[in-house]
Formats: sequence, C-alpha cells, structure tokens
Amino acid sequence: MSKPQVLTDINVFIDGIGHLGTSKKVTLPKIEKVRQSQTSGGFERTVDTGIFKELECEITLAEYSSSVFASMALGNASGLGVLFVLKGSIFQDGTRVPLVATIQGDIDVDDGDLEGGKELERKIKVAVNLYGMTIDGTQGVLFDTTNMIAMIDGVDYLADLRTQIQ
Repeated sequence: MSKPQVLTDINVFIDGIGHLGTSKKVTLPKIEKVRQSQTSGGFERTVDTGIFKELECEITLAEYSSSVFASMALGNASGLGVLFVLKGSIFQDGTRVPLVATIQGDIDVDDGDLEGGKELERKIKVAVNLYGMTIDGTQGVLFDTTNMIAMIDGVDYLADLRTQIQ
C-alpha cells in the first residue's frame, strides 16, 4: 500500500519579472475533450470529436504583489499573455520530487474583499494558451493552442491534424 502524496509548497514565478509569491491554491487546467451524443442502432452513445475544450487556470495567492499588474502589462504588450512557472514539491514516504507547471495566457485579477483581520487573497484567472506539467523531470502534458500541440505522455494527439491542414 503506497503512502499519500503531499504537496508541500507552491511558489509562483512570472517570466521576465521573477518571484511573484506563494500560492494558497492552484486550479490547474482540466484536460477534457468535446464529445457529442449520437443515436445509432437503437443506442445513444457519446463519441469523441477530436477537439479539446478550452483550458482555464486559477492561481490563488496569499499576498498582494505589484508584480501582478506589471506582468499584466508585459503580457498585453507581448500579445502572448503572461507566462507563469509554478514550482512545487511533492513529498511521499521520505522523498521529495519536483513538480513544475508552466502556464501562459491572458489574465484577469480578482482582489476579492478587503476585510480587517483577515488574510489577503488575490485570485488570478488565466485563459490558457500554453500548459505544460513536469513531475520529477518527466513531462506529462504539453498543450500549446497556438501551435496546435496536444502532447500527453509523449503522444501528440494533434500531429496528424497539423500535417493535414498546414
């Protein structure tokens, strides 16, 4: 029986600016396909369309940093959006392994409510156009919507589409 994995900490960095802060919580992009219902042979079934759903991410920071607005300006100027690098450490059975998530896209900032005596919280929502995750040096996923790449465990699910339409 394996022991539970614990994410010890998450640091958030912004390309071109540096350390943004620590994160209380990150909701990584969900990898989902668009499916359609089809009726055939007396059965209704769901079929794969070969299209992936829009990628979204939310980063919750435990602090206010003016770098968020600087990154917003930098991302808007580049036209590519803000590039975040999230670095965490997974602890299991006395061993630590690195987790690195790379996320790029347009951002919205939600500073929430200001309430005396309460911990500050800032949420950054990202409309993702680039998402990659590496655990212990092994890349699990790489999604690049600009270049039509959908790599999962070393298999690029859009390679044939690129050759057919480019």
